[in-house]
Amino acid sequence: MIDHISTKKAFGITILSLLLSGILTYGTILFFQKGERFFLANYVGLFLGELFLIIPAIIFLSGKINLRSSLRINPIPHKIIVTTVVMSFGLSILADELDRIIAIILPPPDFLIQIVHSLKAEDTTSLILIFLGGVLLAAVSEELLFRGFLQQILEKQWADITKAVLVTSLFFAVIHMNPWWIIQIYLMGVILGFLAWRTNSVFPCIIFHGINNGLAFAYTNFGDSIESWYLWKGHVSPILLICAIILTFLGFKHLAIEK
Repeated sequence: MIDHISTKKAFGITILSLLLSGILTYGTILFFQKGERFFLANYVGLFLGELFLIIPAIIFLSGKINLRSSLRINPIPHKIIVTTVVMSFGLSILADELDRIIAIILPPPDFLIQIVHSLKAEDTTSLILIFLGGVLLAAVSEELLFRGFLQQILEKQWADITKAVLVTSLFFAVIHMNPWWIIQIYLMGVILGFLAWRTNSVFPCIIFHGINNGLAFAYTNFGDSIESWYLWKGHVSPILLICAIILTFLGFKHLAIEK
């Protein structure tokens, strides 16, 4: 069990993990930026940063306590998997529309738009690296670190689930260092925290996180073929929004019943 791990140590390990990830990401970009295929440096850096994000926590926990339970790597019923997938598609579509509304009120700066565009693949190699780093590894590593490791320790130490979820979500949002997306990321973190607590597993969180990032990846790289049926006057199609609301409602309703 992880009851003996203090909140100070938990935050310390989390910060160390983020620093390691940042050093690997930006170090790779700086190292390769002058090469003939310097554009790949961003994607390789993203891949390595996400790959090693969870390493400090694993090293800290390894040999001391059960690693699987300490990171909430607990199996879940198939019904919960299906429920999570259904809910994740609904929530991801709603989050996209929220992002579009906030962008009208608080327009993102040009440099942020350029960063988003930089995640558009140049070739097959970069497409694979972006998918592996930004979708699969990001979902697995970030959820193991935040919902599996940090939030679980806060739950044990504070004996207050709500506080643990809110604080972890706030930390999760702040470390993305993007004030234009902080509301969306924070709300996503709260839902992820709820899923982790409700199911006592990181698998629903990984599914939701992966689907959310996967849809963003698909839109960034294949948007031209999607916009015709996905958008309506610069916003998500009303039909899709209605479907998303229904999927989200059904997901939460079923999750409230199942455990």
